[in-house]
Amino acid sequence: MNLQTLKQNLNNDITKVLTKLGIEFEDFGDNIYSTCPIHESSDNPRAFSFCKSKGIWKCWTRDCQEQHRNDVFGLICGVLTARSGQDAEFKDALGWIKKELNIHIDYNSNATTTSKPTEPTDIESINKIFTKNNKTVNDMPVQCECSCEVPSVYFSNRGFSKRTLKHFGVGDCLENGIMNERSIIPIHNDVGDVVVGAIGRSIKEYKTPKFLITPKGFDKNNYFYNFHRAIKTACKTNTMYVLEGQGDVWRMYEAGVKNAVSVFGKTISRQHIEKLKKLPITHLVVITDNDQAGREARIKIQRSLSRMYKITFPKLSNKDVGDMSVKDIKNNILIDLKGTY
Repeated sequence: MNLQTLKQNLNNDITKVLTKLGIEFEDFGDNIYSTCPIHESSDNPRAFSFCKSKGIWKCWTRDCQEQHRNDVFGLICGVLTARSGQDAEFKDALGWIKKELNIHIDYNSNATTTSKPTEPTDIESINKIFTKNNKTVNDMPVQCECSCEVPSVYFSNRGFSKRTLKHFGVGDCLENGIMNERSIIPIHNDVGDVVVGAIGRSIKEYKTPKFLITPKGFDKNNYFYNFHRAIKTACKTNTMYVLEGQGDVWRMYEAGVKNAVSVFGKTISRQHIEKLKKLPITHLVVITDNDQAGREARIKIQRSLSRMYKITFPKLSNKDVGDMSVKDIKNNILIDLKGTY
């Protein structure tokens, strides 16, 4: 049973969940009302509401859902946080579900039993079910038809370490052809076992276009760059770093951030959102370029995702992360984000 199925089952039996959480409530068909179980001294009998058809909750007096996630998992985390005084994580919510609701999530089937789970761990299982079932329909292997010198001399001269470029498989094309005089950045599918595309960055100023993506018709909305590498740390920290460019991901990696992905531009697509919803992600750290387009992108992301996630928008001292030094990233961005990477 995957996380979406588990969430749907919890939503269908939300009255049992609330009862187990010790929440006294009023049930009015599609809506449930109660005092808010998260913030202290809640005296409004309908400060909290849960919509059964949408599977979301809201605190109408203090917007407690903005501090957590507005689905059933976020509700459980919020209540556990209020009771313990320590921030509860997604894995804590899973532990509560297993213990209090006596649910064993069988990650290899669609069944739910009452037997106790053994192995693997929660995080390993989440990673397993995602990588097992999330190949995109059109994951077709792509051949760049040129041999590459890895690591890329071009990007090495731009300040990226050879170790980083080897890790991401970035090299310079050595043969004639469509990718001649370009540095090749491979794009993998969500599992990481198929190269579905490649970005060729011109290493000569006169060569246009600056960026060439193969194959023709590659749908950038279906993929995050570096997703297959980022997923494990993202599950452990409940946080995903979302950036604009591939160089931004490399620089964050050099600063110690392994749960960073990038979109191919400034837009988080519907397909991107669906991928994130399948993960135990409650926090997005979104870093767009420090320009007008980047600011507009942040506004759109805030409007579309703030109900589902806690979103942090760090301020940049440069135009983009790729132009920053590792020291500046650690001192200006990561200093306030400990525990998220």
